[in-house]
Parts: sequence; structure tokens; C-alpha cells
Amino acid sequence: MMRAVLASSLLALFGLCAAEQRTVVVTGATGRTGSLLYKRLKAEGIYNVRAFVRNATKAKDVLSCASCDESEGVYEGDITDPASLKKVMTGADALAIATSSSPVCHGVPFGPFGKCAYPKGAEPKVIDFQGTKAQVTAFALAGGDLASKHVLYVSTMDTTVPDNFLDKIDNGHVSFFHLQAEAFIMSSGIPFTITKACGLGDGAAGKNKMIVGHDDASFSLILDHVIPRDDVARVLVEAIRDPAAAAGLRFDLCTQALGKPTTDIANDVLKAARLPWDHRGKMDTSIML
Repeated sequence: MMRAVLASSLLALFGLCAAEQRTVVVTGATGRTGSLLYKRLKAEGIYNVRAFVRNATKAKDVLSCASCDESEGVYEGDITDPASLKKVMTGADALAIATSSSPVCHGVPFGPFGKCAYPKGAEPKVIDFQGTKAQVTAFALAGGDLASKHVLYVSTMDTTVPDNFLDKIDNGHVSFFHLQAEAFIMSSGIPFTITKACGLGDGAAGKNKMIVGHDDASFSLILDHVIPRDDVARVLVEAIRDPAAAAGLRFDLCTQALGKPTTDIANDVLKAARLPWDHRGKMDTSIML
């Protein structure tokens, strides 16, 4: 039964690939990762891209929009206000969630020589868990066939380690709440792609080899711990371009200095992220019977 459901979802997503123009919602679109994803999708010229932002004035500066309103696909609202999410989700085919909690730090972020705190009302539980739930719920309730939709989520590393060094920041348990968000997405009935990025940097994309893994096995605090945000955006764009290849994937993503820069996202990231028994390229449609 489960194989039939998976096959049905993948076949629906194969149909999406041939659609004339899909509507993609990018939340957190004025953030450092979301803005890069938004601009890359706009540059593709084949999507109806919507930005969900908290502040239209900031959107004008970051996204280079003119009117920065719904006529330009810019929707103002707040993920902590579920009602404000309804309009942007109407008619959407894909939802790329780039919202994330962010602590404000003074001094060294870790150890006794600095202090980090999350703004009140913007803690990981509120933004990363409850905010993600609100977005996925609004997307799911907006109508349309759930199997033909696609949720993409930028999560975090180190979720296999309880009470890790990230969780200890202001006792916010950010990894824990990202993991709860992942679980909600995966149980939503909507095809998903979850990228569990290591430390996010602001360097140029396409300069390093991307490494893909599972269960934090590829993460090293010393060697492989940073990936440019724009490289994450590159991966998400490819996942949106080919949802059938990206659906059902949940994987760690980082970069390393050794090796040739990754250029083939489809094979060296998405295909590499499949578990050994995932042979979707040779899917037998007879399992639908």
C-alpha cells in the first residue's frame, strides 16, 4: 500500500515537471538564504515566484522590487499569524521554507566570553517549529491535490545529538525544534525535500565540492562545517526544477575544500542523497495495480 502511495505521488510530480508555469512561494524571502533563493528562482524565468515577507520596505531594498506588493508577487505577513498566510498559499504548487530563528549575540557566541539571546517571541519553538507548522498547514489547506505539491525546508545539522552546542544557545534547543518541524512536514502527506545544512556562510556559490550525507556522519566541526547560503539556494532551485527527483529526500548538506566544485546538482547532490534502496529512476509503475 505504501509503495502505491509513493508511486502515485511521484507520478503526480512527474506531471508537474511538464507544467507550463508553477507557482513557488518563498518564505523568509528577505532573509540571507531566502533572498538568494528568491532571486535565483526569478532569474530562471519559468516560475511564478511569490515572496512572503514581514516588511515590504525591507523587501524593496533586498529584493529590488518596485511596488513590493501582491501585484509583484510580494505578500506581507507573519508566520506567527496563520491568517496572514492564507492568501500567499492560494494556488501555490511549491513552498520553500527559508524562515529560521536567529539569536542576537554579543562577543564570542560560544563559551563564557559572550552572550546570545533569541528575541522574545522569535525563539526556535515559535519560529522553527510552530511557524513551520503554520506554513505547511496553510499550504495544505489552500486546496489542490496534496500529492502534486512540494514542500522544501532548510533545516539544520546536528539533530542526532541531543542538547548539542546549538541547542545550548540561550537554551533555545534550536536543533530539537527544527527536528520537530521536519517530523511534521514528513507526516503532512505532501511530498517534501529537507536539506539539513551545516553552518551557513555568505561566501560565493560554486567554489567548493558539496558533500551529502545522513545522520550527521559527514559533519566535522574542524574540516567540513560551512556551506555558502547561495549553494543551498542552488540545491533548492534544482529540487524545485525536478520535484520527482527530489521528493522524499532528507539529507545533510555541507561543503569541503578538497575536490572539484560541484556543478551537477541533480546527480552529485539529489541522486547522491538517495538511500541505497531508492531506485526511483527505474520505478516500476506496475506497483500501482
